[in-house]
Amino acid sequence: MTNFCIWNEDCTTGALKWIKKERVDLILCDPPFGLQETKFDALYKRNKDKVLDGYIEAPEDYFQFTLDWMTQAKRILRSNGSMYIIVGHTPLIHILNAADQLNLKTINHCIWKFNFGTNTTKKFVTSHYHVLYYTKQKAKPTFNTYCRFGPQEKTNDKKKKSLLYLDLEDVFTINKDYAPDEVKNVNKLPEELIKKLILYSSNSGDVVCDFFMGNFTTAYAALKLGRSVVGFELNEKAFNYHKPLLEDIEFGCDLKTLKKVEVIKPENQGKPVTDIEKESIKKDYMIWLESGMRKKEITEHLCEKYGRGRFSIKNILDSVL
Repeated sequence: MTNFCIWNEDCTTGALKWIKKERVDLILCDPPFGLQETKFDALYKRNKDKVLDGYIEAPEDYFQFTLDWMTQAKRILRSNGSMYIIVGHTPLIHILNAADQLNLKTINHCIWKFNFGTNTTKKFVTSHYHVLYYTKQKAKPTFNTYCRFGPQEKTNDKKKKSLLYLDLEDVFTINKDYAPDEVKNVNKLPEELIKKLILYSSNSGDVVCDFFMGNFTTAYAALKLGRSVVGFELNEKAFNYHKPLLEDIEFGCDLKTLKKVEVIKPENQGKPVTDIEKESIKKDYMIWLESGMRKKEITEHLCEKYGRGRFSIKNILDSVL
């Protein structure tokens, strides 16, 4: 039994033909930017023999093109599903306007910061893309907060920052994949970025859709993570190259090596704070402060002693000091 259904045809007409209403849990799309991407070879140092021919440029009426495919994306998305659209700054306004017209709810407007852009001399170098996170109105989408890091995990440097907090920031610093000898489409997303979005916004067994499969990064990542895949790719050469490779993937193979996240919550999290506890926390705080201990260290000690989180301790101190 195959875990993917992909079609070598236009996504707008194809989705209407092949995918019924509300059948998809997560949509990840990296649509063509309408920037004559077929000329990108002149901007990047790479082996042109490894770039697949046949890339299809976006139509001239980019807004109508966007509205058409996003209409179908909304139709097939489940009521509690999520949709991510990765886009550059030039076509961004069309995505925003289409989402507004379709009454989609914006959850986040994230930034993907990558490691290199095209050298420029008369303007700033573009080294980021936008990652727009949408749902339907009143949706309660899947969001697996602890899929990659637990609340207790810290960085290894002196600052000891929360790895979970850093991973949840809306600026993703993820390098592009550097594989000059790998066969690819004109533009390629890093698998790390796609895996992150899949893990946070879907569960094993869910259906993931990509309207513009391109290098099939979404398909490869989703299948490895135990998600079924549906999608479209108009470039026949890219379609014929990648489809046989998908058949060789062991479904859910990455789940075997996926990091097991341990979630350790404070013992008294959610419990009411008594006046006696507030006074005790205040007393300990003043004693440790007078001893010369830094406020950050005091907070950590208070968290450990009273079994409460950092923000809870902060709120208590704000109320008694």
